[in-house]
Amino acid sequence: MLAALAAIALLVFGAAQMASAGPVAPQGSPTIEQPPLSPAAQEQAKLAGAPTAQLTPQLVFAVVDNGTLTGQNFGASGAARVGVGTYEVFFGASDITGGAYTASIGIPGSVGASPSGEVTVVGRVGTTNGLFIQTYDSAGALADRSFHLHVAF
Repeated sequence: MLAALAAIALLVFGAAQMASAGPVAPQGSPTIEQPPLSPAAQEQAKLAGAPTAQLTPQLVFAVVDNGTLTGQNFGASGAARVGVGTYEVFFGASDITGGAYTASIGIPGSVGASPSGEVTVVGRVGTTNGLFIQTYDSAGALADRSFHLHVAF
């Protein structure tokens, strides 16, 4: 009976040790440190706090419903449905070619729910102020979907 209790105690203690983070590090153990900066990293570090020639980025956005701009837009000048699930959106005189574009499926306003799907966005060929967007159903087929579009340039 005593041997059975000892075996159970060992099992419980062993399981507790395995479930824990392991043994505690001995006192005075060295702290793991980051490696020193490489020469290239040292050059980059010298730039910290230095003024840059970079301008404040411009932000524009659009909410497009059935190929039409909604009132929820800033900087967008036009949108059109080119075909099933295929759209173009323009941003006035802005040159957005050096920017970042993001899009998400979503309906305008704050009531209702959007059908599921996917969206892709890329610069519009032949312009510097337009984007080409395609929306898909969850099976991967082109499908008309409303979407939200953000551009930082």
